[in-house]
Amino acid sequence: MSKSQAVTFGHKGFWAYDVFAGVFLKHLIDAAQESTEANADWLAKAVSNWRVWAVLGGDLGLPLDEHWTLEQQATFIALAEHACTTLATRELISQEEIVSWPFVDDLRIDTRGDQVVPTAPIVELGRAIIALIRDELPEAPEGEAWFFGSETRTVRMDASWDGRWNAHRRR
Repeated sequence: MSKSQAVTFGHKGFWAYDVFAGVFLKHLIDAAQESTEANADWLAKAVSNWRVWAVLGGDLGLPLDEHWTLEQQATFIALAEHACTTLATRELISQEEIVSWPFVDDLRIDTRGDQVVPTAPIVELGRAIIALIRDELPEAPEGEAWFFGSETRTVRMDASWDGRWNAHRRR
């Protein structure tokens, strides 16, 4: 399984370290389940997908639903902000805690051997997801894509990449 996963919204996106994405999704799921919209069909479907993507994201990516209404996008942003706020109250999360979180079919997040996971880059990832939904994420340098979860901020893309995420789905 890949250590990175594509986080996409329409034709825009970036790469993220899968462990950080999984931990962020766990906190996003918690925020959604605590929300007043927890039983809304669109959110229940999203939470179900997030449970899978939290543990299999390196293979599946994290495609955010580009067909959400503006109201649904606003709700998602509020939930993501809540997840970021919760994560920011801690500096580290232990491997023991992370692997105790059940997602789907008793699958767990693989911490890739990290005994502790810092929360600062996970909060940064969450804020990048919010910026992506708001269409406020700056363009990456030409021929590169943003990468969150590493000290390297961008990654060089294949020469055939035209800068559009999911372009293959719209032909």
